[in-house]
Amino acid sequence: MNISVKKTIYLMEAVTAGLVLAIGAGCTRIHWTREDFDGTKIKIPWYTPGANPRLTVNQSDGALHMVDAGTESGDLMFFMKAWCAVPAKGATVEARIKVVDCVGACGVMLMAADGVHEDALTLYKDKICLDNARLEYALDTTDDFHVYRLDIRGTDIAVSVDGKRVIDGKGKFTVPANNGRNCIGYGSGSSPATGEAYWDWLRWTTAEPPALKVPTVPGAEQVIVYKKDGVYACFPSLATDPDTGYLYSSFGTKVKQSHIDPTGGSACMESRDGGRTWQEVKAIPPTARGERPGSVFKAADGTLVEIGQYFWRRYPAEQKPELQKKYYIRDNCGPGPGKVATCTGGFLRRSTDGGKTWETTEIPELDAYMAASSGWSCCQLVDGTVLRAFMVKKAAQDSCDCYVVRTKDGKTYDVVRAMWDPNRKEDVTEENIVHVMNNGTVWMMARIGELSPDDFMWQAFSEDGGKTWRTVKTEIKGHPPSSVIRLQDGRLLLTYGYRHVPYGIRAVLSKDDGRTWQTDQVQVLRTDGYNFDLGYPYSVQLKDGTIVTVYYFVTADFITHIACTRWQAPKK
Repeated sequence: MNISVKKTIYLMEAVTAGLVLAIGAGCTRIHWTREDFDGTKIKIPWYTPGANPRLTVNQSDGALHMVDAGTESGDLMFFMKAWCAVPAKGATVEARIKVVDCVGACGVMLMAADGVHEDALTLYKDKICLDNARLEYALDTTDDFHVYRLDIRGTDIAVSVDGKRVIDGKGKFTVPANNGRNCIGYGSGSSPATGEAYWDWLRWTTAEPPALKVPTVPGAEQVIVYKKDGVYACFPSLATDPDTGYLYSSFGTKVKQSHIDPTGGSACMESRDGGRTWQEVKAIPPTARGERPGSVFKAADGTLVEIGQYFWRRYPAEQKPELQKKYYIRDNCGPGPGKVATCTGGFLRRSTDGGKTWETTEIPELDAYMAASSGWSCCQLVDGTVLRAFMVKKAAQDSCDCYVVRTKDGKTYDVVRAMWDPNRKEDVTEENIVHVMNNGTVWMMARIGELSPDDFMWQAFSEDGGKTWRTVKTEIKGHPPSSVIRLQDGRLLLTYGYRHVPYGIRAVLSKDDGRTWQTDQVQVLRTDGYNFDLGYPYSVQLKDGTIVTVYYFVTADFITHIACTRWQAPKK
């Protein structure tokens, strides 16, 4: 077997064997996003089964070698890439693959979903099958690498191999997309099935070209804060030293493209010129302050009070069978091999000696299948009540709802269900920002789950200190809402990642303390992101009125890095 066989790229245009793909109005050509699995442009997919010996992923002779030898629950390797397909315009995904073995549907598979319909192509050793359409074609998939192509448009789906149409599924693309997902999928997508294959490359069309004509903020300055090949830099903070005016940002410098595995380290950067240039420093000085309050607050009597959360707690993989009876489990969670993790639990803490010692009280209501909270989900009301929002999923079959924990003394508390979808179609995530208005009303803005059909943020308001809430769906498309600041002119500024074509960073303003937002005047900071793995911005406003927004970003070189935009908000 010659894994390093010469790579052939089939540059097919919009018309392929009779199926027209009108990708983006006015486009003269299709824009392809491509990932090569040769170790030079991309790392091994971040969700890898390090704690499961029946599943392996590694790079071998310039290809990604995936082996699924297990049939137990959870024995699968299903990787997804969002692509924002538009059903009426169509989309295409291709992959160059050599199959070694495949037993069962989706043992080796390539999937396409456009938010309305989906289907998966299973690559058996002697045939290929469109699973939902129930169409197949005899083929030796083990003799060499072949380029497999899925074309979708409306209710039509077609399969080509090495440039030749072999399956015509006109009117057969009709099975509803799971949870309205809009993505491509690849790997091994079924626990009962097994499969082994080498993946050379993967590429897919986007609904619109990356240079989509969305005007950005006039005069915006784009700055690289930290960028290093081989480092997955992500989730930056942003703080200002009021004495010097210096800016500081800390962030993860991971060695794996993972939001869960902490293997790697962290770095701190300093800017002495308002974000124009940055240099690495050992630590952020204690005098630096961020725009968000943190999770520890001071009660009227001086007691320090915190509503805390555990987020990911790691365990040896041997404990997985027992843990998964109650909790959501993630594999390969590091640091080091053989770790699984739960995401659940919360607690109260109080200190009467300035933080030297703490008294902790567990919150049983948060010991659920999943429970988590972001660092932006805390606030303190005028009457001293400390409030924190949590995403809670009580059981595997339940939706994710937003609950609010309230306390004044760090010993007693109540838990209030605050935001949920009565139709059970949307999941509220833990990425939820909380703000207290000038009149005492408290609101929170929540990111809706990744597979939501429309991806608009939700907002909930409470006028009685968090006891009761009303929810509205905003017209802000994007996520997550990680930063809200008050500008010098009194307006609120919300910044967020935009994980749709054109990928980038955006902001929106409010003239009424966050009750409504000027979504007809979205501030577009960037449109040149190369995929959806970006965002989590923080913003500050300098004394001269300049806004500095820091975030993590990825461009065409596939190096995930920390960047910032210096820009001016439009006049009030």
